[in-house]
Amino acid sequence: MKKLSLLFLILVAMSSVVFSQTKGKEEIPETPNAVKITEFGKVTNGYIKMILDNFYVELNNNPSATGYIINFGSAREIARVERLIRNQIKFRRFDGERLVIVNGGKAEKLQTQFWLVPAGAEPPIPEYNEDLK
Repeated sequence: MKKLSLLFLILVAMSSVVFSQTKGKEEIPETPNAVKITEFGKVTNGYIKMILDNFYVELNNNPSATGYIINFGSAREIARVERLIRNQIKFRRFDGERLVIVNGGKAEKLQTQFWLVPAGAEPPIPEYNEDLK
């Protein structure tokens, strides 16, 4: 019984030392960063719809995050993709307030990027990925 009591006292003493060591340190909150979920070039309308559905699942899993969709290409291509995305949001009754669609500017080829931006993170800066095929 004495060994059990001694063991208990040692455990209590050790836990208080560990607690006091971690309690005194101030944690610096890490600034969240935007995360690129996916990017793609010219694809079918069905593919864009599927990606958008999956993107809203990610947004629902992160209720304080905002979604950014950045489109690059010709003015005509960008307008077509944006129209498709907006129609899909309306048709599926997604929360359009949680999504920002950005015209990334003129580019040689059509490219779309989906970003998840947690609360407090800086929005992504539109950068065309020339390596994407």
